[in-house]
Amino acid sequence: MILKKALFTVAATILAIIMAAIVWHTHNPLPAIYPHGPSTLVTASNERTLRSFGDQLGVHRYQVAPKDVDQFYLSALLHYEDQWFYYHYGVNPFSLLRAAGQWLRYGRVISGGSTLTMQVARLIDPHSRTIGGKLHQIARAIQLEWHYSKKEILTFYLNLAPFGGNIEGVAAASIKYFDKLPVLLNKNEAALLVVLPQKPSLYRPDRYLERAKTMRNKVLARLQQGRLLSTEQYQLLREEPIKLHNNPQPTLAPLLSRYLKQRYFNAHKLNTTIDYSLQKRLAALLRNTSNHLPHKASAAVVVLHNPSAEIRAYQGSIDFQNASRFAHVDMVRATRSPGSTLKPFIYGQALDMGLIHSKSLLSDIPANFNGYKPQNLNGHFNGPISAERALQKSLNVPAIQLLNRITPARFEQNLSRAGIEFSHKKANLSVGLGGTGTQLLTLAKLYRALASNGYVAPLKILSHDFNLKPPTPILSAQSSWITFQMLSAQSAPDRVVPSVRRKIAWKTGTSYGYRDFWSVGVSPDYTVAVWVGRPDASPMLGYLGATQATPLMFDAFDLLPPDSRKLIRPKQVTNTIICWPSGLARVQVPKESCDSQHQAWTINQTTPPSMDIDGDFTTVSSWPEKLSHWLNTKQRPSQSSPSAANASVDTGIAITSLRSGQHYYRSQLDVLPLRSSRQVDVNWFINHAPQKKPELKLDQYLGKTIISACFRSQCDKHVIYIHP
Repeated sequence: MILKKALFTVAATILAIIMAAIVWHTHNPLPAIYPHGPSTLVTASNERTLRSFGDQLGVHRYQVAPKDVDQFYLSALLHYEDQWFYYHYGVNPFSLLRAAGQWLRYGRVISGGSTLTMQVARLIDPHSRTIGGKLHQIARAIQLEWHYSKKEILTFYLNLAPFGGNIEGVAAASIKYFDKLPVLLNKNEAALLVVLPQKPSLYRPDRYLERAKTMRNKVLARLQQGRLLSTEQYQLLREEPIKLHNNPQPTLAPLLSRYLKQRYFNAHKLNTTIDYSLQKRLAALLRNTSNHLPHKASAAVVVLHNPSAEIRAYQGSIDFQNASRFAHVDMVRATRSPGSTLKPFIYGQALDMGLIHSKSLLSDIPANFNGYKPQNLNGHFNGPISAERALQKSLNVPAIQLLNRITPARFEQNLSRAGIEFSHKKANLSVGLGGTGTQLLTLAKLYRALASNGYVAPLKILSHDFNLKPPTPILSAQSSWITFQMLSAQSAPDRVVPSVRRKIAWKTGTSYGYRDFWSVGVSPDYTVAVWVGRPDASPMLGYLGATQATPLMFDAFDLLPPDSRKLIRPKQVTNTIICWPSGLARVQVPKESCDSQHQAWTINQTTPPSMDIDGDFTTVSSWPEKLSHWLNTKQRPSQSSPSAANASVDTGIAITSLRSGQHYYRSQLDVLPLRSSRQVDVNWFINHAPQKKPELKLDQYLGKTIISACFRSQCDKHVIYIHP
């Protein structure tokens, strides 16, 4: 009878406890694990930190799982803090009884009785240090065990444990104190991080180094007693000093990180495709470039890996710390006028439509396209010119001649199928010369197609982006290859021999009003796109894309490894001898009608006849009517001959008064005259700054000095050295 009463009492008590627990749980649900939002870590492809963002309270916490942490640290943590973690249900009654006995005996806390689960409970729901608060903590711990697995609870501790200041979690602590990922911790570093959360304000190694060392050694002694360390290991480790990382990591790709944080605001970690080493060197390159730029000017560079369509480097401004240059404005994504950078895709579409081959005769003459009258940058016209030469020289009238035949609507529709959109109201001819808005990132995506068989692919910036849309063709493999050859046939600006020689197809652009300067280059493996200008859109008179953006683009290519691919010529592309003025293959033209011969890249050996400025093909083997009329009105009858027509194409320039590498001394010379192979319409630049007079005053310069001479869109550059 007594036994029955006892059992009934026990059962009733248990039932009452269960009922009370249910009622308490109903009215006290578990709080959010991260109530103030995530703290986001943006990393490079090698897991190195690019930039970190705190949560709403400014706390930095980098999400990790047990597999991301050094296994010795995990073993040491469980041995030191909670040896029975995997066996209890949130509360270890023996630890609580031991802690209570010590408190009663000594009148103060000697050792805590909290399990890791109880510590997590206190971290997500802080309580007062009273008996009632401890009971509340115990209840929360049991709740956690009911809702989550042991692995999840351990993960919460790894990410929530305090490590001093606004640092929470072992990953943030490992990076802050040792500049390494938690999986790379050594035994001494692991021991210190085990004990630091007990009293982070008192044990911080960056403030109390000796105290931190004492507590670390306490952990090491406990581990040696528990046979996690041998006696020899313990003796060696306890003598080692604490080696902190005192140099803060540079903030790399800050504007890209900001964009990703805004887009993925709930993410704890964003692992990008950025090459950490390349990004660091590119940032240094742009900081050095700022010395040669005028006031308020900035620059932006993006580097793509063509085979994978990954963004490997992203510099949105010249120096994130330089407020005077509007460094907070991300010029990689800013919408600006692209200048002449869309011209290669006009020529590519014309090749696909069978309108031209690489040496088709085009007309660079005054023209009126339904009221639109394009002019060249220098105000001069070249008359008869090949498609290849017109593209290399970035002449405006031939590009509009082709765009008018293609039609602006068709040109844009072809690009929009691949997600390439421009910023203007209606398709029009001015788009071909920069009369629209686009982004540097869009141009990089476009130019990558020239090394990718004409396909535009979504660019990959996050390593876990696997569901991107498939690539879309904007050009055929044949026309993209020919366009690449035409752009790569032009010589690079005079510069120091690069460490890696590679074939680069490149194009410059200068927007209306000298507000934006572009240069985009493509090699088989990489695409480099550069913008230079003022983010506030104020002009930089006297500058050109060729003098501002192009040197920076080639310098960026010098940072890249050698290309591993070669672009294979499609079988349909052949080298065909054609005749001017007809534009037809030599075998199709009577010998007496072939004024001059040219080797042209053709698709399927198709040789379309030359077209007049209005886009109509000529039907006879003679100069297009309006081109012939312009030549006659210029009163240069010799230009009707092919030799003179070809001579008019030569718009190059060479500096003749000095050579690269020469040294000059102020004590021997005051003024150095500047001369070139061109006598008129030459723009001179010293250290990229425009000069009114063709002379260099030595007393105004010292050390390495860059001299540039530009005629139309072509420039020659020499580097000299000036001494006292």
